[in-house]
Amino acid sequence: MRLVNTILRAVIGLLIATLVVSVGMGVFYRYVLKESLYWATEVPNVLLIWIVFLGSVVAFYEKRHIAFSVLAEALPAPLSRLICIIAEIIVLGFFVIMLVYGWQIVTQAMNSLSDALKIPRGYFYLCLPISAALMAACSVENLVKLVRHPAPGRPS
Repeated sequence: MRLVNTILRAVIGLLIATLVVSVGMGVFYRYVLKESLYWATEVPNVLLIWIVFLGSVVAFYEKRHIAFSVLAEALPAPLSRLICIIAEIIVLGFFVIMLVYGWQIVTQAMNSLSDALKIPRGYFYLCLPISAALMAACSVENLVKLVRHPAPGRPS
């Protein structure tokens, strides 16, 4: 998953650069050339959605999401480990649900074209099942680490 994380960071960087350029072009065309680009709203919106969902994968992998670990840290090590395993299983279940329903949204949206770009909206929503699958893979990796190599006394 480390390689995937590195690739995602590069992709997110490119998406952010593309977002800045597309917004800049929209502003330039609107206020300098007194014209408007037909895609100037849709493209930045889609880019931002992809940045957020792919960024959530990076944040999950790097354990940068908010976590409430007070209870787990206050308990004895074996009980703390058990609670962390249960929590990770719940998180994995959520990602599987997100993946299944995300894929349903994508397949349903393939029949609808976007307003400006005239491409299937399903491509815009594809970030949902992709990010869910990647976070599920991270969650499985976390679960394996918890089961095989528990941190001495504290959850990882």
